[in-house]
Amino acid sequence: MNWGNLFWIPYAAAHTVAAIFSTFLEIDLNKIQRPGLWAWAVPGVCLILLALDLTGRISLRGSGARLLAALMLPLLCSRGELLLWDNYISDRAAPVVWVWVFSQLLLAGDVLLREEKLDAPLDKAEALLEHGSTLGVITAVWLALMAGAVLFMSTAGLLLSLIVGGLISTRNGLLDYGGVKGLLLGIGMLYLLQCLWYCRGARLSQTDELEQDGSVPLLSLFVPFWNRVQARKLTRRLQMRGVKDYY
Repeated sequence: MNWGNLFWIPYAAAHTVAAIFSTFLEIDLNKIQRPGLWAWAVPGVCLILLALDLTGRISLRGSGARLLAALMLPLLCSRGELLLWDNYISDRAAPVVWVWVFSQLLLAGDVLLREEKLDAPLDKAEALLEHGSTLGVITAVWLALMAGAVLFMSTAGLLLSLIVGGLISTRNGLLDYGGVKGLLLGIGMLYLLQCLWYCRGARLSQTDELEQDGSVPLLSLFVPFWNRVQARKLTRRLQMRGVKDYY
């Protein structure tokens, strides 16, 4: 068996998936230009929500809003990459497309970065650890979707991958397709935010009110999967502390 040919199949499938993803992104951005003045409705709503959240009129710190923002962040980064490095958007329609994409990016960034207003340090630590765990789940979902798409094109879409992927893989690298770098950047940002919330939550949990024998090394909070295990241990300790204090 020629192992080189066997490994070439998922490589060609990855090229096919990247090309399809880039094509759908371009179609999606081009559709934004068609509704005319209605295209400004979504950016207007996003900017209004952002202003209301910043002024304290509403709160977008709920788990549902953060979950949606985390899910959309890699896709929004992909759209932003197309606008920054691809020149297929016409100059006349560019303003509405730029405002459409980056208003959503600003809103998603605000939802993900703003913290809950909690007075007790240990309550805040628990909230940060839970927030980091949510981001870890979303990161895993995106990686699973990417791996699943490649696996699908390597099996059910094998013929298409051999023809199309085999042809385009000779001329392009995987990062040459529009939107791929933005997608990876968005996933990387979710991972970095996950580590940030884990580290902040771990530091807040290490107080005189909580036993120090169960502390975790901060380095472990940057290692995928291990950091989630350590964060769950800290969360359980914080929850059990409340039970012990009650009794």
